[in-house]
Amino acid sequence: MKGITDLQTLLKQRTWDKDVLLWLGSERSLLNVLGSTNRVILDLLDLFDLDSLPVDDDETRRDLTERLRDKLKSIPKGSTNGSVLVVKSIGLLARYRIGIKEFYDWFVGSHTVVALVLEGLPEQTNWPEEVRCDAKRLSEYFGEAGMVKDVYAAKG
Repeated sequence: MKGITDLQTLLKQRTWDKDVLLWLGSERSLLNVLGSTNRVILDLLDLFDLDSLPVDDDETRRDLTERLRDKLKSIPKGSTNGSVLVVKSIGLLARYRIGIKEFYDWFVGSHTVVALVLEGLPEQTNWPEEVRCDAKRLSEYFGEAGMVKDVYAAKG
């Protein structure tokens, strides 16, 4: 696991190498580290159309994957100015078994990076009984081989 200084060093590089990273910390702390770096924020929940939610997991996976792909294609990437895509609500990628392939296929490059934000969950969050979210399990999921390139933490 890497820290803030490591991320700042990465951001100063002239080009990047297909970087999808996992940020363990708040969105606010990541934005502070990014400073004046160009960024786009994507909340995966915004990709759902509440008026026509799919009826099952397979249909939801297809719909969400298609909407994600379309969104990634529509984000201007610029030619030489680095840009970071800050992605929130990443639990949906695990929940619907989408993974991060779409980000590698449609967004990351030598001037673009994806930062998946995994905020720690307060212990006293009053989740409905049918909803469970385990930040540690999500961290392990995205940290598996073939997923994110590096994991960065807001706190050492």
